[in-house]
Amino acid sequence: MKLTYIGTAAAEAVPALFCECSFCEKARKTGGKEFRRRSGAVINDDLMIDLSPDAYTGTLALGIRLDKIDYLLFTHSHSDHFCVHELEFRMVPPFALLPEDKANLHVFGNRNVEAGIEAVFGKDLSRRGFDFNFVPPYQPFQIGRYTVTPLSAHHCLPEDAYIYLIESEGVSLLYGNDSGMLIPSTFDYLKGRKLDIVSLDCTLGHSPNETGHMGFAANLKVKRILEENGCVKGDTVFISHHFSHNGLRADDPGEVDWTYENFMKMAKPHGFIMSYDGLVIEK
Repeated sequence: MKLTYIGTAAAEAVPALFCECSFCEKARKTGGKEFRRRSGAVINDDLMIDLSPDAYTGTLALGIRLDKIDYLLFTHSHSDHFCVHELEFRMVPPFALLPEDKANLHVFGNRNVEAGIEAVFGKDLSRRGFDFNFVPPYQPFQIGRYTVTPLSAHHCLPEDAYIYLIESEGVSLLYGNDSGMLIPSTFDYLKGRKLDIVSLDCTLGHSPNETGHMGFAANLKVKRILEENGCVKGDTVFISHHFSHNGLRADDPGEVDWTYENFMKMAKPHGFIMSYDGLVIEK
């Protein structure tokens, strides 16, 4: 399994669109890994998680072809993950000139995502070049070579936002954003399941808050619980992901800005790495 991070930021990106805070100014000067697009990822070359406002430019920069994506999983309906109007350009014709036997893009998500698609495109998707499939939490489904299980997240209540367990050819990925501290039913579902890659929301950064999003302290707590529940192997990769300038910035005395270099120095002893745009994890 090959996991590629298309973007690794929260909704406002890093540096944030209209921000003049100290971290955003530092990011503008430094560039490189400090520049973060809105979050999304691709598995191998055919499964995409979320369609952000930066998905097109991100995939173009990384040499990933959206016309090769067969499956699109939405985590929830916030606009930085669910850029629904982009789906218009999958229409065949006039926007996407594809072989006649090219299958639809198969789209999956919760009821809010379904409602968002219906609000833009109506109920009849027969000529849109994509189809929508509602998937309930904790019920695995098969798409191509993947077994996918939506797991309830702690985010944007009362919407039932999802994180995803994705399994393929003996490799398991837990893609865990957006979410605050994982809820008991999700921990229970994962109990005893061996995970190869664990990617966790770290929007809140320095903050110990666990509501709606996580910071690094919550990431450590999730790792500890997964270890106690028998989910972690000797070579499981843990990644902190989905960052905001508000969490990366050092606002309290004694803290340092969590640039990529500083975060890695802090996180590596705890068994974590930091995502960045274009990071590839292969298992």
